[in-house]
Amino acid sequence: MKMLQDNNLLYQEIQQFRQPWLWLMLFVVSALSLYTGIYPIIAGNNFTNRPLQDIIIFLFGCVFGIGLPLIFFKCKLITEVRKDGVYISFFPLLFSVEIIPFYALKSYTVKTYRPLRDYGGWGIRYGRKGKAFNVSGNRGIQLELINGERILIGSRSPEAFVKAIETALTHQN
Repeated sequence: MKMLQDNNLLYQEIQQFRQPWLWLMLFVVSALSLYTGIYPIIAGNNFTNRPLQDIIIFLFGCVFGIGLPLIFFKCKLITEVRKDGVYISFFPLLFSVEIIPFYALKSYTVKTYRPLRDYGGWGIRYGRKGKAFNVSGNRGIQLELINGERILIGSRSPEAFVKAIETALTHQN
């Protein structure tokens, strides 16, 4: 998903799942899924004596073997700071752009967090500490909204992110 290009853009960060450990795990799951789905056809064996069940096993093997890595490869967390707010897109998991207008922002801070313990992992997460959008690492920006909602956005350069927010807020006043 491509976000709008215009002169209101102060900061943009694009992150993708590129961690070696994740891709190793995906490779193993994909290889096993493809093997499970395709091997019986190549070998002429069936898992069951029911052809419909064998077709379903083949389809699941292909979906997990090809579809899962493809989804992770295409996944992009795009965060932007514009003159009117923070924009978040997490394609293909979030089909629309989430906009946090500055008038709804109570506070923001650079934060070091523990993805697994605080939010249950990476991606779009909902935990006891609020909502999180993260792809890798353990640093980001914690936004607190005036309605009490907390949103964490993972970032490789949280200081630049905060500086862009400060620039936008300065120009609004």
